[in-house]
Amino acid sequence: MENAELAQKLRDLRDFLIIAGYDESHAVRYTHIARTIERLPEPVEQMRREGRLTEIPQVGKLIALYIKEILDTGVSSKQKEWEAQAPFTVVEMCRVPGLGPKTAKLLWEGFQVKDLTELKRRTASGEFDQHLSARIRNAIAAFEA
Repeated sequence: MENAELAQKLRDLRDFLIIAGYDESHAVRYTHIARTIERLPEPVEQMRREGRLTEIPQVGKLIALYIKEILDTGVSSKQKEWEAQAPFTVVEMCRVPGLGPKTAKLLWEGFQVKDLTELKRRTASGEFDQHLSARIRNAIAAFEA
């Protein structure tokens, strides 16, 4: 797995944890680690093979374990632990500019919207108030353009 792909998976994990109710001040560490990984001069895969993941700033033994799990399977045990709170598919909504984890959390908790496909369908059917529907439609249109 390339460093950029791993970094995106860590950002997705951050968004998912926020949506699932994990403390946001703790979840943002994954953003910082993702930025660091993107800037590394060597592949994280190589660092893992050499047992050097904890040399990455802000990566201790537990985060190193999560990184190994993501590199091996694409999913961390941290994500699995929190999937009882929300489906991981809610992260799809966060990829739409303007629909971050807080909006996705509102859509999940308030309306049980579990993915981008469902969000599009329900917005088109007029299930949300006019302001929210317009905001979502515009954001999705810009994202898909």
